[in-house]
Amino acid sequence: MPIGCPECDSTVDAAVPAGPGLVADREPTRLRGTETTCRNCGHELELYFY
Repeated sequence: MPIGCPECDSTVDAAVPAGPGLVADREPTRLRGTETTCRNCGHELELYFY
């Protein structure tokens, strides 16, 4: 998943695992996260997803 670095505007490729997305009959608090680092400036990025 390509995202933009907020520090240097470079494109960062982040791996986000496939998931069920938002499903009404599941817990609403199952937000997950991962971290990656920009190869251009070294800024650490945190990504959150369902």
